[in-house]
Amino acid sequence: MRIRFAIWGLAMLLLGAAPVFASGASFNFNFGGPDTALGTSQSYMSNGATITANGYVCSATDSTTSATLSNCSTTNLFAKSDGPNETGLGLAGQGGGENEIGFDGTNADYVIGLNVSSLFNLGATSMTLSFGSVQPGEAYAILGYGSDPFVNSSFTLTNTQAWVGNDGSTSAQVFSSTISLNANDQFLVLISPCGASSNPPPCGSNVTLDSLTAPTPEPGTLGLLGTGLLAFGFGLRRRFANHAA
Repeated sequence: MRIRFAIWGLAMLLLGAAPVFASGASFNFNFGGPDTALGTSQSYMSNGATITANGYVCSATDSTTSATLSNCSTTNLFAKSDGPNETGLGLAGQGGGENEIGFDGTNADYVIGLNVSSLFNLGATSMTLSFGSVQPGEAYAILGYGSDPFVNSSFTLTNTQAWVGNDGSTSAQVFSSTISLNANDQFLVLISPCGASSNPPPCGSNVTLDSLTAPTPEPGTLGLLGTGLLAFGFGLRRRFANHAA
């Protein structure tokens, strides 16, 4: 009898430790206009989840993802809606009126910090981010962190999760990247350095964050886990019963 209770206790413990999935929900966030400057922080909601975007302008030694950004300070975000390829979230004052995510020189690197921890907590395992206004020769990168890297006065961009550039081989200017979502990707840094080709043009790489989607596993995932635990428990019970005989 004690063995049976121990087995059920183990099953309940493991089920209790499993993540709380959002019943196969899908989260969809759209960041488009109308054209207007926002504050330094903006929250977006979808299906019970909230993600928060923060705008920063930093000093950078060069335009690559390996460069160290320092002396970052908050700056206003910008919601943009200037045509099918020019919609999404950018930063006010960037690019002499472009108001996008981009590198404007060694003293002005406009980046977005995106807190997506609520998606992770609700059971999402991946997400797809779409970017607009990716002109030929331009690129963007998505970098994942386990916590907010802007809490310190300086940081080094590492752990690149996605890197996409428009090499000019297609007329499309909207690109999407799907990345895994784990403990190291709860805070994303979105940057747009030059370098989509081996011979990048002079810096002026500007893009916008257009949308973000993230599904969660179906409830059947937990059902399979529970079935496996029960089968394991009955196997142990039978084994101990045979020994007792």
